[in-house]
Amino acid sequence: MGNDLNVNAVEQYRSHPNKLLKVHTDGVLKGVQRFTTLKIAETAAIFHDVGKLNPYFQQKLEGKTTKGYSNHAYLSAYAWLAFCRKNREVLEQFFDINRPELCHAITAIIAHHHGNLPDCTEVRNIFRERETKELLLFLQSHADIPVSEFLQQFENLAQHQVFSLQEAAFTEKFLFEIKLPANRISKPLDFFLETQFAFASLLLADKADASEYEKESKVAEFVKNYHASLQRFTDSFTAESALNKVRTEMRDESVQTIRTALEHTKQRVFTLTAPTGAGKTVMLLSLAGEVLRQKGAYRILYALPFLSITEQVEEICKKVFGADQVQRIDSKAENAVFQRLQENADDDPEEAQKLLNEDFAMNTFDYPFIITTFVRFFETLVSNKNATLLKLPNFAQCIFLIDEIQALPPRLYGFFTALLEAFCKKFDSYAILSTATMPDFVLPEDNSIEKNFPKKVFVDYQVPKELLQSEMYFSHSVFNRYTIYRIPKRLSITTLADELLSENASALIILNTIDDTKRLHTKLLERNVNAKIILLNTHFTPNDRIKKIECAKRFLESDKRVILISTQLIEAGVDIDFPVVYRDMCSLPSLIQSAGRCNRNGKREMGRVVLFELYHDEKRRADLIYRGADKKFMEFANTAIQGQDFEESSLFDIQKRFFGGTIRQETRFGYHESSVFQQNVQTQKKAIFFAQRIQEAAFNEIGKFRLIDKSEFGEEFRYYVPSSQNDIAFERFGELVQNLIEAPFKDFAKRKLSMIAIEQHLKMMQGNIVQIRLRPKDIPPITIGEVCFGIHQIDIESYDFETGIRLDTGNQII
Repeated sequence: MGNDLNVNAVEQYRSHPNKLLKVHTDGVLKGVQRFTTLKIAETAAIFHDVGKLNPYFQQKLEGKTTKGYSNHAYLSAYAWLAFCRKNREVLEQFFDINRPELCHAITAIIAHHHGNLPDCTEVRNIFRERETKELLLFLQSHADIPVSEFLQQFENLAQHQVFSLQEAAFTEKFLFEIKLPANRISKPLDFFLETQFAFASLLLADKADASEYEKESKVAEFVKNYHASLQRFTDSFTAESALNKVRTEMRDESVQTIRTALEHTKQRVFTLTAPTGAGKTVMLLSLAGEVLRQKGAYRILYALPFLSITEQVEEICKKVFGADQVQRIDSKAENAVFQRLQENADDDPEEAQKLLNEDFAMNTFDYPFIITTFVRFFETLVSNKNATLLKLPNFAQCIFLIDEIQALPPRLYGFFTALLEAFCKKFDSYAILSTATMPDFVLPEDNSIEKNFPKKVFVDYQVPKELLQSEMYFSHSVFNRYTIYRIPKRLSITTLADELLSENASALIILNTIDDTKRLHTKLLERNVNAKIILLNTHFTPNDRIKKIECAKRFLESDKRVILISTQLIEAGVDIDFPVVYRDMCSLPSLIQSAGRCNRNGKREMGRVVLFELYHDEKRRADLIYRGADKKFMEFANTAIQGQDFEESSLFDIQKRFFGGTIRQETRFGYHESSVFQQNVQTQKKAIFFAQRIQEAAFNEIGKFRLIDKSEFGEEFRYYVPSSQNDIAFERFGELVQNLIEAPFKDFAKRKLSMIAIEQHLKMMQGNIVQIRLRPKDIPPITIGEVCFGIHQIDIESYDFETGIRLDTGNQII
């Protein structure tokens, strides 16, 4: 073999055309050690590319054509199993992996470090049968691959017993019979977290070394200036108003509470339960500052449920820390550094490399202060996907500020809190969960369906510590801003319009479906209401939604009457203040979030929130949204808010009953239904019990989770709406896609630069893209040209600023 390759020593084997295998392995090992001290991660780093000692792989690196077996990842995993069989004492002494589940974990990590993490309880889940046959056939004639000699170069392995792959003599039958029963995993949660994190660390270190990624960490520099920047911002507040005095009092109390907890306990996760309008963003930043003051230089990750809120929080954080210190990462966020570097990337190799580095930083969350969405954050925590998990190592030594956590489904926020708490303990992070609706984070009691899986998995779970005397603040006069009234009779769109005609004040009407908002908008226009009527839903572009909200604000500020008709997209985080809010039947958290748009700033004597039930064709409209288990949560609000009026200050006790009683009793902890999962035997539905699947090391099944199930409510389409007849953004988008198609397949850098250009241009277009779901009865709008990356360009006549995208016969040409 040596003569065929023209090499004289194992040190001369390569991992990449211009890099020695030992140099690359050392680089990956050092990279992994920067992220974690997990021995399974270090072991996987040493073994992950030993399969590149394969002569066929070396020939490929030389540009030679070969048809021989060259899957280095499978061969590396096989080499690891061969090492385990020969060196049990070394395993126990250096790697502490005498536990069989850790051997399985390392096998899976090595075999799939160019793919996704598979289920780990059986080797047949790790090795595909057809490729395994090819591997074993290859080994029959290539037993002299110098794996043992290569491993001797690493200090911890220098004393291992010499072995050959032929000596291992694994057969296909033997490989596929290696099983790890789930009940033999002694600590299933530790196994899940450690395996996932070790896999992610190897992915990140491997890609960083292969791409020559270099980016100086700015975390320490950011933390150094953090406190002074925040102090300057808070000093600018006007303390005279009653609201600001209470906000300052709450901020001071919460900081003192977390200071004491950090000094005297090992608590890692905290809750901040405060009324809407309490200034939670600045409070969260202050709490993060106290963690930094006591614990050192940590990255900060601020996660929010909706894009509209990420934009608002970004604006505040940039005012506090400066525009160049805050990086928002979501589907719409543009990167100023990208834009600058792209101008010269085609002509300047140095600028091109900087652009590639910046793209790598974005994909790995390698910034000191990040604002992102729940989708990116929570999906990463349970992912098994290669690209998604690149972010996970930078979740270690991080402060998570999770705002509006109640936006998660009730069956999930308890589970994710427990998972996050375990993650923080294991990887030296902290989390503060903020909400205005007091979710309950106690693990459920034993029951016949879950079989007590949560308590079996989350054995060391500690309920988050609350940072405020919440009851006192919820009952404070400055947060007693509205009264909730209930209309006892059923309403139709017509009778709802009649109710609004009797109003003299501006009003916000929040309905459960887009169809209902459109019908009410049409009905009010027919009635010639003496007010500005504004329609708002997801059938408008994000840019137009912003314009509509700003228009409503201008009317409110000038005391001109305005009626804003919206879906629940306006519920959380939108800073708008109406004297009257109407809300179709919903769950208690949604009702409270909706009410947060009423007399928000407390400038009126008392606002009015009107709860009602909308019917159409004898069917309650809320039933279209609140189905299955969620319907019980709606019915709680239905029965609790009737027979009498409730002021905001009295809602505290109702929330306690809801979260401490209804949610805890009725919610299946960590249960999630989706068409992507396997059918559950007990429920006969496609669903997952997360705690049970964690115990079974089912990484692949858990990794299917998506916070937003795209299979419901019709097929999803994206339409680009031109801002004018002269808008050529979509045409430019098509040109960039064509550049990618024409880029040479083997020119990785050029293809990557083309992808970056596409992604950045797409983010620039996002403000004009409408994302809608089409049902069978809907008539699609007229489009222009070819679909590009799943996006259609809409005919400008099929969209209107007042009514949005048109899905009716008005689209059709007669």
